[in-house]
Amino acid sequence: MTSTEGVALQVDDIYVPLGLVERKKVSKRQGDISPEQGSELYKETEITKTFEHDAFLEELLKQKNTPKSQGKQIAIIGEPGAGKTTLLQQIADWVSREIDQSIVIWVSLADLRGQELKSYLFENWLTQVAEKTGKAEATKQLKDDFVALFNQNNVWLLLDGLDEMSASNPLTEIARQFREGGLISQVRIVLTCRVNLWDGSSNALDDFDTYRSLDFSYPEQVERFIHRWFAAIPEIGKQLCTALKESGKERIQDLVKNPLRLTLLCLNWQSGDGKLPDTQAGLYQQFVDDFDKWKKDEFATNSDQRQQLNVKLGELAKAAIDKEATRFRLRQDFVSHFLGDGDDEKSLLKLALNRGWLNCVGIDTNRKPVYAFFHASFQEYFAAKAIDDWHFFLNHVPKNPSQGTYRIFEPQWKQTILLWLGREEENLKQQKQQFIDALVSFKDGCCEFYEYRAYFLATAGIAEFRDYLKADEIIAQIVKWGFGYLNKKQKWIRFFKPIPEEARSALQQTDRTKAIAALVQLLQSTNVHDSDRRRHIAESLGKIDSGNEIAIAALVQLLQSNHVEKYTRRQAASSLGKIGTGNEIAIAALVQLLQSTTVDDETRWWAASSLGKIGTGNEIAIAALVQLLQSTTVNKSTRRQAADSLEKIDPGNETAIATLMQLLQSTTVDDNSRSQAAYRLRKILQNNKHRFEVVKALSGYWQLDDANYNVAWECAQNMPYPNFYQAWYHHNIATRAMRSLKKILFTRII
Repeated sequence: MTSTEGVALQVDDIYVPLGLVERKKVSKRQGDISPEQGSELYKETEITKTFEHDAFLEELLKQKNTPKSQGKQIAIIGEPGAGKTTLLQQIADWVSREIDQSIVIWVSLADLRGQELKSYLFENWLTQVAEKTGKAEATKQLKDDFVALFNQNNVWLLLDGLDEMSASNPLTEIARQFREGGLISQVRIVLTCRVNLWDGSSNALDDFDTYRSLDFSYPEQVERFIHRWFAAIPEIGKQLCTALKESGKERIQDLVKNPLRLTLLCLNWQSGDGKLPDTQAGLYQQFVDDFDKWKKDEFATNSDQRQQLNVKLGELAKAAIDKEATRFRLRQDFVSHFLGDGDDEKSLLKLALNRGWLNCVGIDTNRKPVYAFFHASFQEYFAAKAIDDWHFFLNHVPKNPSQGTYRIFEPQWKQTILLWLGREEENLKQQKQQFIDALVSFKDGCCEFYEYRAYFLATAGIAEFRDYLKADEIIAQIVKWGFGYLNKKQKWIRFFKPIPEEARSALQQTDRTKAIAALVQLLQSTNVHDSDRRRHIAESLGKIDSGNEIAIAALVQLLQSNHVEKYTRRQAASSLGKIGTGNEIAIAALVQLLQSTTVDDETRWWAASSLGKIGTGNEIAIAALVQLLQSTTVNKSTRRQAADSLEKIDPGNETAIATLMQLLQSTTVDDNSRSQAAYRLRKILQNNKHRFEVVKALSGYWQLDDANYNVAWECAQNMPYPNFYQAWYHHNIATRAMRSLKKILFTRII
């Protein structure tokens, strides 16, 4: 598609690796804790660790360092277009290249179409292998060899698209097949799944180590991708970055953190229109319009043909999501019912294939073609365009629900609902108003369980339908559920545990400007002694909108308050580390916290940690961390964090290197401190000039202890031998002889 715009791109030219986070459910706790571990009571345990791309591959796949399965069963989850399949492809290449004797088998789970995974491997997949070797079918010898590979524990199964698997509950079904699959239990499995399925029902794969793919960070990774995309025409890329920063484009900034949508945005921008819509639906409409422009020279069509095609694609998409066993892998017979026969040159199916909206992605067990939309997200968009009555999503029959329609509670419809709410047609405005009214007023007669679910959907919906008249009321209600509220007797009323957590999560999906304004207002009005509420508000402000000036200002004010307790100030520091990248005010506030004489070392630890995330290249942050590293009044953990943060924001800092060397050479620190210093020194060394000075210092020792030896070994792995030799023998012979003599005499005296 880019070729028509005069740009030839390769994946490696524009690929920006994404990080991942390890996800766990909240731990159940029993008994008391010691005061030194008091913060554990308030620690969020759902996300336990963040991995950069390379660290994920090395630590989890090669070193098998995962808490549940020791690297044997890994799930990668994320939103549509989040790059799950691309990441799985990167994993396939990396495993084949880096792990000896590995046999990587890729399976798109939608291709099973009801077939058992083991049967698919030994029949369909192995038959394809046989055909590539010139045989019509798999021989007994080939099957025996295949079994042997399983028994040698060399097989990796990369399973893509669990949410596209043909089953009423794919999680339960694939778990059963894993249990009963015999040889499959011996392989290493990495699978991908959409987050709405993974989190939307009882999860039978809770023994999998779960990692969620991170979106691009804005502006860093988003702009890096844009600049790489427009490397041949850099001025166009700069214009797009500038347009994204305009006031009122906050939603689009968030939208294009998704790799697929950013890719399509770049394609769209190349057409030269240069306008960014406010909603997902508006953006997808631009994508559709530009897609039609790109193909108009290759496949001439008139407006009536394009409109007819889009209508039928919408009907196809809606019916597939609603009725098909495989929602995103579409049978030829099913597709033909809406679009005609692909062999007919004048059919809509032929037109859809030519234009790229549908593509043949394989064959079924009857060797008939299987089709899919250009991406599942487009299928959801076309489905949204085909729905003209909100009752398709909800038709409530209070006394007899079996006669009603409740697609609002089916996870596969959520994205389509949001896209429908973002449609710009004027004639739908009243319908959208009525639909959200129905969501917020929904009564289930079942202890309000489904009332909350409907309300949370409405909360996400007002981010797409900005003209909803009661949006502020919805935000206010969500804030009450998320953080409690003050009753007439001036007592805080709180809700059952799942409700506040879900409400705070809903705030991350709604209109960010309104959500932040409500949280800041609540923060400024909250009783100073109500520490839990302040801490939760500070935590939420760190999740909603990276770079938001209002949120940053509120968190800075919280840091500087004299009436804030050990827990809220730390949370504010942590949140600034998530949203304050490059922000001078945030950095200054964290530096001030480091230098304060009234905070404890744990608070300094959090401030140092956050500076390591947002202070890259900032001289004030670097100087403050160096000062902390050199301090003799803070504990070892805080100094180690200072070294870690320096490594991130100023790799190769010479003062940090010198300080760590002093720790290594000191006779007053314990072995653990010396070992930690050695570890961080190995990470912070950036070039052979640094290594040369380190080797010079180490060469003066009669014997190297473990810590010093490890540093010298690291240097030897990276320095040319003549350079290492020169540094090692830098001290003159007389000096070394004197040191040797002192060592001998000292040993004899002892």
